[in-house]
Parts: sequence; C-alpha cells; structure tokens
Amino acid sequence: MKYIQYKSELLDKTAQLVVLNQNGRFLDSCHTLEDLSDFEGTIFKKSHFLNSNKIQILDLQVGEVLNFFCVTDSFFSSDHICDYRIEKVAVEGQYHYHWFIQDHTQLYKEIIERELGEKGVVKENQDLRQTIRELEQEKIINQAIYNKLHHEIKTPIAGLKFLSKSISEHLEAETKKRYQLSCGIITSYLEHAVNQLTANELKETNTPFKIDQIIAAVEDTFLGETDVHLVFEKEFESSIVIGNKHKLYTGIVRLISIINESRPDGHVRVIFAYDTPTRSIRLTFKSNLLPDAQQRMAQKYLEVSGSFDLRAEKGALVITCPVEEIKMLKTSADKKSKSEVKEITKAHFPYLYQITNQDDEMVRDIIEGVLDVVPFELEKMMKQYEARDFDALARTSHKVKPNFENLEQKQFISKIFEIEEAAINKNDTYLNMNLELFVREASAKIEELKSIYT
Repeated sequence: MKYIQYKSELLDKTAQLVVLNQNGRFLDSCHTLEDLSDFEGTIFKKSHFLNSNKIQILDLQVGEVLNFFCVTDSFFSSDHICDYRIEKVAVEGQYHYHWFIQDHTQLYKEIIERELGEKGVVKENQDLRQTIRELEQEKIINQAIYNKLHHEIKTPIAGLKFLSKSISEHLEAETKKRYQLSCGIITSYLEHAVNQLTANELKETNTPFKIDQIIAAVEDTFLGETDVHLVFEKEFESSIVIGNKHKLYTGIVRLISIINESRPDGHVRVIFAYDTPTRSIRLTFKSNLLPDAQQRMAQKYLEVSGSFDLRAEKGALVITCPVEEIKMLKTSADKKSKSEVKEITKAHFPYLYQITNQDDEMVRDIIEGVLDVVPFELEKMMKQYEARDFDALARTSHKVKPNFENLEQKQFISKIFEIEEAAINKNDTYLNMNLELFVREASAKIEELKSIYT
C-alpha cells in the first residue's frame, strides 16, 4: 500500500502519517498537515520534540507504542497542538517507525480556555479573600485607633478640662502652680499625640523630665474621675530622667484608663522602681482585679502598637520603661549659694526652656545633671577606644550627643556625629587623629561651665 492512500482513505485533514527508517530518517508521508516532499535526512533535526525523546523512540521494540499528548512542536510551520503516536513496525524484513500525528488544536484550545476561565474564577476568589483579610485588618486597626482616641486623647482632655476649671477657682498658690504645670504637660502631650495621630506609634523623643512631674500630671488627669483612687509610690529619689516622657505619660494613662473601665474596688497603686541592670523604670500597677480581668486589660493595652511591654506578674501588671540616665538630687550642702553661681536664663539655654515649659528649677537640675554626667562619659569614650571596643564607643557617642545640645554647645555636636560614624565604621585612623583632641576640648568646656553654673 502506498502511504499516499492514508491521505485519502484513512486520514482526514486533521491527521498525518510519517514513516521513518530504523535510524529516524524520513521515508514517506501523506503530507496532510505538513508537506515533507522535499525533506531529506533524520526527522530529529526538524522536530525538536522528537529529538528531546530520541533515545526513548530508538529503543522501542517491534510492536511497542509511545503516546505523547498536547504537543506543540517546531516541526509544523503553523501553530498546531497535536497528539503523537509512534510505533515500531516490521515491513518486508525492515524496521520502520510509524509516526501518527493527530491535530487536536481546536479541542486543546477550548480546554485551555476553560482552564484559564476556571483559573480566573479561582483568582477572583483569591482576590476576594485577600480583600476580606484586608478589611478585617482595617477593622482591627480602626478599633485600635478608637482605643487610642479613647484612652490616649479623650481621658487627658477630660483631665485638662477639670484642671482648667479648678485653676479658675480660688486655690492655694502651691496647688495652683502644680495644676498649671500638669496642664502644660498634658497640653504638650496632646499636641504631640495629634501630630502623630495617623501613625501607629508615637515617635521616640528622648528629653529630660522629672518623674515627680509626670506622676503629678497623671494623677491630675484623673482628678475628675470619681471612680479612680490612685496611690503613687516611688522607690528611688531622682531629679531627672532622660527618656520619652510622652510615651511614659501615655503608657500610664492608657493602662489606668483601661483599669478604671473594670471598676476596681479600692485603690490602684502605681509603684515606680529603678532596675539598674536594664537601666529602666519599672512600673507596677496593683489593683484587686482577678487574673483573667488583668489578662483582658493587658490584651486591650497591647492592641495599639508602640506600647511598652506589659505582662502580668504576681497579681499585678508590670511595664518596663527604658531610660538613658537618672540623676540624683544634690543635697543643699553640696551646692553653692545662689550668689556664687551665674543666673541661668532663657537667653543662655533656649532649648531647655522650650522642652521644660519654662521651668527654671528643672532647667537648672538638667544643667547640673549633664555637667556631672558628661565628664564620666568622655572618660569612658577614651577607655573604649583604647580597648578598640568600637561598638561600645558608638553607643556612648550616641548617648552623649543630646547633652551637648542641652548645654547649647553646638560646636561639639557635628564632631560627636563624626566620632559616632567613625566608631560604627571602625575607622581607627579618624579616631586616632580626632578623638583625644575632642575629649580634651569638650572636658575643658564642661569644667568651665561647671565653674560658672554649679
């Protein structure tokens, strides 16, 4: 039988038979899908697909068949998607390969389109699920913002209204001064909170402040709340804490506000302690609420990101607040008389007056504290460099920077930035040339200021 008969008798226009010898060389074809009348040589050169399966094809035994489905092949001049059937046969004492090609382009295109359609539905479902997750997350964020508004803004505003009304009444001078100071702290916090309202976390702003003033501001925030009975205890004596006073005020007010919602009986004791190893203030909130109620309060407190770490511990709630320095008060015997020291004015220290709400006493305490601390830090920097402890030197340099800003000694600020950067990069050459000179000049300036102001 001539192979051309396959074209007219056995095959329609969607099929083709190609006959190859035992080495894969082209012998004949019915030329239905692809005209091979001028082709010579091995078929593996024309079909990349068959070439990729050449070993498997040539290893066929007589009567064995290979089937390949949904094949796209460079063999065709047009885009076809076909099924291949390859069989090894014996013809007149010789071995041939019958390569039967069935064109199923339309069928496979329909299947592919259907699969793509199904994938489109799957993709649409995935998009909907993602949208639901985003909406749920947005709901959580909105709830957190509501809690933030309620505990971090509404409560201080209520306290501010009560204080403003109280100040207008007849008060003793000392009480009136305290209320005015508390109003300043609360107002400063509210301005800061409003500026950061769209953020999940208030920015870190480390400034000097007095613990006693924060305690008074918190207590005065709740003066108008009849259900709140606060008792503050402080286990250390300090003049100045350097840290984030807005965050500390927020952390205390938020937690007390949440505790107050649970209507505790009796007092809520807030105990301030200083943990030396971690250089942190440890705040303990004690009330008569049951452990499960405390866990609920802790969860509510932590819903807003940017909170302090809070944990339940021995029937109380504990917050740890990192600080950079606690400066102990000097006794009156250690200080010079007022006539012996130069008056500290806003003209000399505008930055400190700005951040302390024009508090002369606090400004003097800060200056005295900084002048006492900085010499030790400068000495530490030299020792750290001599030990080539660059990481420690970078940390000390970073810590010392605000002190020069507090003292209005701007000529040292750019240099300390450079020293910190050199320590971070372990630039021994720069430090060798500049650190000792900086420490010597800065130490001399500190001693000069101490002789004037302390």
